[in-house]
Amino acid sequence: GVWLADACRTLKRAIAIAFMVGCAAEGQPDSTDVSVLEQDATVCGVGPTVKGIDVSYYQGTINWSQVAGDGVKFAFIRVSDGTGFIDPKFESYWSASRAAGIKHGAYQFFRPGQDPLAQADLLLTKIGNKLAADDLPPVVDVEASDGLTAAQIQAKLKVWVDHVKAALGRDPIIYTGFYFWRDSVGAPDYADTPLWHAQYTTAACPNIAPPWTKWALWQYTSTGTVAGISGDVDVDRWNGDLASLQAFLGPPEPVLPCQSIGYAGAVIDDGDSCFEPGGPVASMRAVSDAGQDGDLVWTHTTEDAAEANFGLWHFDFEQAGRYKLEVYTDAKYAQSKQAKYIVQASGAMQDKVIDQSAADGWQTLGEFDFAQGGDQSLRLGDNTGEPLANNVQLVFDAVRLTRIETETGSGSGSDDTDMMPGDGGGCSSGGGHMGFALIAVLGILRRRRSNK
Repeated sequence: GVWLADACRTLKRAIAIAFMVGCAAEGQPDSTDVSVLEQDATVCGVGPTVKGIDVSYYQGTINWSQVAGDGVKFAFIRVSDGTGFIDPKFESYWSASRAAGIKHGAYQFFRPGQDPLAQADLLLTKIGNKLAADDLPPVVDVEASDGLTAAQIQAKLKVWVDHVKAALGRDPIIYTGFYFWRDSVGAPDYADTPLWHAQYTTAACPNIAPPWTKWALWQYTSTGTVAGISGDVDVDRWNGDLASLQAFLGPPEPVLPCQSIGYAGAVIDDGDSCFEPGGPVASMRAVSDAGQDGDLVWTHTTEDAAEANFGLWHFDFEQAGRYKLEVYTDAKYAQSKQAKYIVQASGAMQDKVIDQSAADGWQTLGEFDFAQGGDQSLRLGDNTGEPLANNVQLVFDAVRLTRIETETGSGSGSDDTDMMPGDGGGCSSGGGHMGFALIAVLGILRRRRSNK
């Protein structure tokens, strides 16, 4: 039975390889490890896509103006095949694509049998050791084993990825195919790293490698035709619209310190330093035509057990107190009917589920007692239970915290340290003066009684 299963698997691989177009460098073994076989489940895109290409010196002379005129918005350009073959067209393609207004990124055919640090440094040197505003993150092309085991490939790949991420401050992109990643690399968990999936098919949706649940890019053909290029060329799709591609470009935004929340409360918007988006960047859509402050972020919901994308609002309170917590849900994008918010306050966690589509504006999650200091937050994950196939949109936007006054002047029943200076112990306007007057009258009466 084992032999028969192996034989069937080998036959399937042979059929797949017959349709595979390799992309190894001239003089190097053809890359036939990236399989085009389909897995059991497909993963569709989020909606619109953007057209791109990837090129090496095989494409010869390219008229980049004509390429741009054919609707190509981005291009990945090969730096090298490992350290043994440096692509002679990289520099000219790099400058000419930028001049034509095409967003570009560099990719390197990864050789596990070679020094991963030397390969990573070669790529970094070629792009100037930084990302420009119109640069895509660099790509490690993982489709050759060089005779190494899965554990060895994983170890070498980790060195490459960690080194490039540390140098640029951003996750690189991993290019691979389903079967090679699973069988030859062992399917290590790089789900937070953007996936560029390789599968040549006319199917509407690709079959991506585990454990990824979403793809950022899809190389769907190696025999594409594009104006300005003679012969076949690889054609790709960006999983999203042009605005999301633009948001994916360039170096990371500088990290600003999260500001503390004052006595009265605060509004924390999705663009503030206290908001942290998480998960695959390609799946978090930033828009500027809706939202509390004119913008918001959204993603699609899933019914997965674990979240893939999330929003996290960090809270750091100057004083302890009880606060009303509200979230902004713009009807133009908010569709989830079972958005599960997790409130972390004073060391405890509470779940609050709301229908984001129920209100076009502020919705109340409840009142919560927050401690002084940080390590408190609001979290919203995409695993609401609403299937990805339904294309339900989940919104991450502004959060509003408003202090709730109590009779003691403290939202959490604490002592006078919670009083706003000069607020008369937290009494409402006018009430404080009346309280002082009453105390004064009682004091006079007490003195008169004691003088009798």
